[in-house]
Amino acid sequence: MDATSVRRYEIATWLVVALWFLLCLATLNYNGPFFDEAIYITAGLRGLQGYAAYDNYLSWFAGSMLWPTFAALGYHAGGLLGARAVATIFVTIALVATILATRNLFGQPTTFWTALTLALSGPILALARLAVYDASALAGIAVSFWAITMLHRYDNRAWVLLAALAYVFALFSKYPTGLMLLPLMGVTLALRRGRAVMDLAVLGFAAVAVVLILYIPLRAPLSQLGTRLAPQEMLRQPSLVVTSSVIYFGCLPLVLAIPGWLMAKGKRQLAFVLLLGLMIWPAYHLRQSLVVSLSKHVAFGFLFGYPLVGLALSTLWQRWHRAAVIAICVALTMVGVIQWQQLDHIWPDVRHAADYLTARVQPGDKLLINDSWPYTLYLYTNERIQQPQDVIDIYSREEAGMELCDYHWFVDSDYTPRWPQEVLEQLAKCGTFRPVFSTLSSVSMLNFSFDYTIAPVKIVIWQNNSQG
Repeated sequence: MDATSVRRYEIATWLVVALWFLLCLATLNYNGPFFDEAIYITAGLRGLQGYAAYDNYLSWFAGSMLWPTFAALGYHAGGLLGARAVATIFVTIALVATILATRNLFGQPTTFWTALTLALSGPILALARLAVYDASALAGIAVSFWAITMLHRYDNRAWVLLAALAYVFALFSKYPTGLMLLPLMGVTLALRRGRAVMDLAVLGFAAVAVVLILYIPLRAPLSQLGTRLAPQEMLRQPSLVVTSSVIYFGCLPLVLAIPGWLMAKGKRQLAFVLLLGLMIWPAYHLRQSLVVSLSKHVAFGFLFGYPLVGLALSTLWQRWHRAAVIAICVALTMVGVIQWQQLDHIWPDVRHAADYLTARVQPGDKLLINDSWPYTLYLYTNERIQQPQDVIDIYSREEAGMELCDYHWFVDSDYTPRWPQEVLEQLAKCGTFRPVFSTLSSVSMLNFSFDYTIAPVKIVIWQNNSQG
């Protein structure tokens, strides 16, 4: 391929990235705060105020205070949209790092098709606008992947140190992403062969050294994490539900990556590692019978699998099967947009209900809210509560040690986790709670027919007249 064609591909690649980034920024205000978004932002704000140790976040987060701090800084700058913009920046870094890694492995034409197809991915688009710790972890894994390809290209082990630091950054953003060390090691072995043993030794030594430096002063709260990181029985789903979700989010990239593996002449071992990287998280969720976070986890495999998708489309395009490539891109666009819109609305928008409470709750009030953290974020940042612990949910109600009739506010949302029936019956027996506000939202839910349905979510706020 001549230099002019390569230059055109390069320009087109960065145009895709720029347009994708602008699209993400333009669509940040798509819904109210997701439960996890509210947790991380509130935790980050509390951390910046010096209360992280008091709140003991490290004992139950599947990550350090790294992402909450970034989220809080974004929130200070621009509210919820500011925090989401920080996530967009991190996922853009991941996109760029994957593009650069693809260029090192397969050349510029494949890079363009990788950028285009990855930008059309619904899970990637949704994650890029969600202020959760997966965003920073994704950036860390992608940069580590890119650094390993740079090691192969320039044979300079300084790149190993960058790979190690980026991996540790991802690990401390979200602990379960430590699993992505497997494809990173596989890529190193496939590219470096005889020199890979020393490379991996340096990578391991550097990563362990940084982890120990960070772990030792924090080992007390971190030691409480063991059972919390294990999948909880209450989160497990029927196998049909999990299988449907895995097929919905992971089948199309896998189908397109397999031809890329077959077309990777001379690099079949590397392509096999990339293909396995794409399959890690779907296999994990099938094994654990978990749907929670599946749409976010598959994005980590996309970093490794989509270069093969790009290779397949690039090869087909150069062989003049262009109608097929255009048809595939149209299909990817349709599926990506549908998934993106559905993932943006898998939780209810509680902003109207939160506004009602924010205008009326007084400091010192105690609240019972099943879908608690989105409300906690607004109540705390508007100084209507003194600390996040003033909002009690299903998990903390018994620990709070208060009788239900002594609470000032009760919020009941038709969204998981729902109040047990006995709590609602006890609320009625108090005789002092009156419904003062209700609103209706909606959520998207995947059914057994591999289709999302729209379900209404009613939110009712009750006020205790005896405490008013």
